[in-house]
Amino acid sequence: NGSTRGYDELIPFSISVVKEKRPYAKWSEFGYERGIMAARTVINRLHSWLARNNYTQVFVDQMNFDIVAITRHNPETHDTVILVAHTAFVKGAICLERPPVRDVYFEGSLDEVIFEAQIYAKPDVMEVEDENVLNGLRGYGVMVREHLKPYESKLTKVHGTENGHIELNNFPAGCVIAFKVSPLKSAAENIAGIRALLSGENKQLDQDLHSCLERMSLQSFNRVLFRCDAEEYDDFANGAYNVPNFGSFVYCGLQGLMPVLNKIREHNDLGHPLCGNLRDGVWLCEYIVNRLIRYEPTKELGEIVERMFEPLKSIQRYLRPCYFEAIFSRLYNATREELRKKLHPSLLSASKFVRALALSSVSFMGAIESAKLAPLSPSIQLDDRLPSSMAAGLPHFSVGIWRNWGRDTFIALPGCLLVTGRYKDARNLILSYGGAMRHGLIPNLLAEGQTSRYNCRDAVWFWLYAIVKYIEKAPHGEQILRDKVLRLYPHDEAIYGVDQKEEELHATMYDALSRHFYGISFRERNAGRQIDEHMNDDGFNVTAYVNRETGFICGGNRWNCGTWMDKMGSSDRSGNEGVPATPRDGAAVELQGLAFAVLECLDHLHSKGLFPHSGVSKGSLFWTWADWSLKLKTNFERCFFVDDDDRTPCVNRRYIIKDSFGSTAQYTDYQLRPNFTIALAVAPKLMSAKNAWSAICIAEEVLLGPLGIKTLDPKDWNYGGYYNNDEDSIVKKTAKGWNYHQGPEWLWVAAYFLRAKLSIAKELNDEAIYDRAVRSVRARMGSYWEHMQSSPWCSLPELCNENGAFCAGSCPAQAWSVGCLLETADQLYNYH
Repeated sequence: NGSTRGYDELIPFSISVVKEKRPYAKWSEFGYERGIMAARTVINRLHSWLARNNYTQVFVDQMNFDIVAITRHNPETHDTVILVAHTAFVKGAICLERPPVRDVYFEGSLDEVIFEAQIYAKPDVMEVEDENVLNGLRGYGVMVREHLKPYESKLTKVHGTENGHIELNNFPAGCVIAFKVSPLKSAAENIAGIRALLSGENKQLDQDLHSCLERMSLQSFNRVLFRCDAEEYDDFANGAYNVPNFGSFVYCGLQGLMPVLNKIREHNDLGHPLCGNLRDGVWLCEYIVNRLIRYEPTKELGEIVERMFEPLKSIQRYLRPCYFEAIFSRLYNATREELRKKLHPSLLSASKFVRALALSSVSFMGAIESAKLAPLSPSIQLDDRLPSSMAAGLPHFSVGIWRNWGRDTFIALPGCLLVTGRYKDARNLILSYGGAMRHGLIPNLLAEGQTSRYNCRDAVWFWLYAIVKYIEKAPHGEQILRDKVLRLYPHDEAIYGVDQKEEELHATMYDALSRHFYGISFRERNAGRQIDEHMNDDGFNVTAYVNRETGFICGGNRWNCGTWMDKMGSSDRSGNEGVPATPRDGAAVELQGLAFAVLECLDHLHSKGLFPHSGVSKGSLFWTWADWSLKLKTNFERCFFVDDDDRTPCVNRRYIIKDSFGSTAQYTDYQLRPNFTIALAVAPKLMSAKNAWSAICIAEEVLLGPLGIKTLDPKDWNYGGYYNNDEDSIVKKTAKGWNYHQGPEWLWVAAYFLRAKLSIAKELNDEAIYDRAVRSVRARMGSYWEHMQSSPWCSLPELCNENGAFCAGSCPAQAWSVGCLLETADQLYNYH
């Protein structure tokens, strides 16, 4: 079968090019009136006319199994040709009567019926196969009528020539009809108005938009662009916009639509449920406008956006998706452009990836009524009614007491706020959490400072290190040391709102350091099931202190988990309930690096007269900051590096850096984990570069995944690379997600690994090694960029399962993942 000849002649069989000897009929023998040639000619003529006249857009609607409607659209004039064809795909189910199908609705003015055609039978004609030539069926013909007025059609009934509908009342199988529709005058005027906006000719509206955006605070940009469903519902009892047959956008703000619109553009998918929703009504436009207007700081913007969307109400419904996308993109791009101007100037020339990270960082900083910060001193001037707090992750850690975590906040702060130039917001967070300090510790769960929990040993060190980075990066950053802190608990037994006092930040910092040197030991308030339903009773006893022999920061016990690896067992069935998966008691490795970096900075600040305290004391014992940092550095490599001389039975790998020193279980000291890279990233001079590089290379080979870094050596018997908090099996090491930090790959620690690799490579003073390190870190940035482009959250997740596999229990947008990657990019590309 090597030819399509014969179809238009109605030859009723497939012609064999091997066996068939008869020639085709000559045109003079066949004739224009035979077969469906007349209809074919009209259709071909229409195709040529559509091509010449720029009818480039096509939309196909399968109205039922056999009837298809094809719309060809001219994007310049918005004239439309609609062709409806009644086919017969199944031989035994040909419809010869009025078809069971909906009417064809059109918007605009129905100018004419371009043509209509119908196959008909000739009952008196006998079918005889010619022995000499290939002939088609003679008992069938086609009726073609061209350029009819709408009411002259014999196949359909037209109900109104403006914004009407066409009833297929006499449209059996074998019928085809084509209509031409042009826009109404009112629609044409609105389209002209939209085009003026898009081209910049509407200078007043354009100027109003940019002027309004220019005056908005960064907190308002968070509301305009982001806010997940829980955040929106928390403030206004109204969540994200839901598209029927698709679902809700991940953000209530403009950013929520962009990934969806991008996919529609990429696949030219006018059949997407969002397009259908826009054709059916302007509810999405109203949603965008209303959520902006009901919040006073964005009310003006909402009124401007309402003017931008107004013409969409009066244009053809099928044009709404196209023009909505154009107007929305104009609004989104203008918003993003003005936002960039408010961030650090160096980011304006950064790569798309780094700019995307900076944009994502804005999603975490906002004000939520149910999750306020601890009160600030009245002397601190704010740009908004409430200072912005940082959501640890979206959507799970966005509202209520689960939004504000001390540890997460100060791990993320240097990247999310300092690299992006948001120094006021960084200052507010530092002062707020400082005000909630108690027992010399920063709370992990802030709870507005009223019911905070002081059960973590590391948050205070990340807080102190964030202050060091603030002083380093912010203009005149040392001035923060004199800013006022409103201490809610100036002594441990103080009552909220009763004994509060103001003091300068340096005094709060000194209190934290001196309390550690003196020794911290207390039992959590309300200890018991009311604050932790799983913890063993001894776990409520909190200790933190400085070891006099080594200078190390120590603390904790085997029944609590005071560092970021804080998973408490909760499965009675498997036997892990009340047992911390990773107690990390003793001297956790990252705290030593953080302490060294802080002490080195304080020594420098004191020597310049910027930090009034010279050291810490207890009784007759006094250490200067230099004394303490030197003691810590002198002992770090000896105690933490596993060399050939270490004969401890717990040694599993050599040339690594221990995860802790002096833990109760002892073997846990020797587990290969990535936490040492945090210490090396913030304090690359803490040990010899040669040994540090050996540990980095082993961690890269054993632990590094596509996006994150494994939290435990896969050779370890406790390793479990897949986190599932819902699993309650008899397998202790994974039941109820006990392996949260026992294998799954975390992104923020991976970012610290990359920073450590760059820093230690530089310390080696080997240009070739450093160049290779830079190239390898740059190469990894592509994986993060690909993930952000494919994620509807346009962000980075909390963690992955083994080898980068998706983890359903992970937040898809996590502040410290984004913040730490921003720090890595800052170090890699030298933005500051």
